[in-house]
Amino acid sequence: MPVETEYYDTLEIDPSADENAIKRAYKKLALKYHPDRNNGDTAAAEKFKQVGTAYEVLSDAEKRALYDKRGKKGLEEGGRGGGGDADDIFSMFFGGGGRSRGEPKPKDIVHELGVTLEDMYLGKTKKIAATRDRVCVQCKGSGIKPESKLDSCRKCGGAGAVIGMREIFPGMVQRVQMRCDACSGQGQCVRPEDICPGCRGAKIAKERKVLEVHIEKGARSRDHVRFAEEGDQVPGVRLIGDIMIFLVQKPHDVFQRVGDHLLFQHEITLHEALCGFEMPLEQLDRRMLLIKIPPQQVIDPSFSWYVHREGMPIPGTGGTEKGHLVIHFKVKFPASLDSTAKKVIGEAMNYRVPQIDKSQNPVATKLTASVPKKQQQKHGSQQQQRGPRGGGMPQGMPGGIPVQQCQQQ
Repeated sequence: MPVETEYYDTLEIDPSADENAIKRAYKKLALKYHPDRNNGDTAAAEKFKQVGTAYEVLSDAEKRALYDKRGKKGLEEGGRGGGGDADDIFSMFFGGGGRSRGEPKPKDIVHELGVTLEDMYLGKTKKIAATRDRVCVQCKGSGIKPESKLDSCRKCGGAGAVIGMREIFPGMVQRVQMRCDACSGQGQCVRPEDICPGCRGAKIAKERKVLEVHIEKGARSRDHVRFAEEGDQVPGVRLIGDIMIFLVQKPHDVFQRVGDHLLFQHEITLHEALCGFEMPLEQLDRRMLLIKIPPQQVIDPSFSWYVHREGMPIPGTGGTEKGHLVIHFKVKFPASLDSTAKKVIGEAMNYRVPQIDKSQNPVATKLTASVPKKQQQKHGSQQQQRGPRGGGMPQGMPGGIPVQQCQQQ
């Protein structure tokens, strides 16, 4: 057991978490608290730094072992403290590549792109516009017109700071150095007529960039596309920031996605469950599937059924390999049956009324059906999440309920 668990608590994981769990936790929290998604939120910015520091330590086997044994104090004494920049860690985690330690780089611009399940099934190229800071082309980042010169600030003499007096308590003052308000600490001033008209002295200008995002067949929510050096520029900084586009799947009216598989829920009558039926179903590429349940097949609602290779395309295969279409049938029972129907059903199923031993004088009671609506919805949600298991289970599906295969034309 680690001597302290602060970094584990920061990533919201158990101290026994493996490398993959640490990566998943960092990815989730880094995206949640990234400054571009929480503009102006100082608490989120601080949390983002803490998450980066925790990941830097726990993702390194040696640092993690030292931290578990001696805590943060041991890391500091051993010169292995988590001192990396949070944006550097974020950039490297999402494929931004490395650079010289300490070399400044503008923050990455992060955007989310809503994508339909149809687009993830078929693949598509979508355009997205991003606004970025670029060095002004008119003044090349100087903030003044070409051939103009900066004058030394008269107030601070070019030092960028002035000496002022600050009262500590009545009767006692202290000399302190303060930033010059005339030149904003730059030590130089420019005449109004010499200010660059393109950026108005800001040295950078806003620019709108249209990017084409290629969504491959089988792409998943939270997949990302990186556009290297398409982000912000900062005057005097060699490196250019990147733009990262994260895909976010939009909810679908018919299907639910679980990994490479598609889940579909369908309500059928008791007659259909016992006697078979045919059901047309439109696939995401608008093909019409005919799902056939033969008359001799009885539908057990505790099972899920699947259509082989009619799920989502598997990423990296170009759509040649697919998961499965998993169908869960919900049987709608009749509210009541008359005596004739009961007799017919009983004879068809060879049902015999069981004989009850009344020697112990059992007390007759009345059974009333009462299932809260919220509980029904919760149960249905759990069934969706669990997925199929048992014989004939589609590879890669989570454990849950048994699966059988449907016929399809």
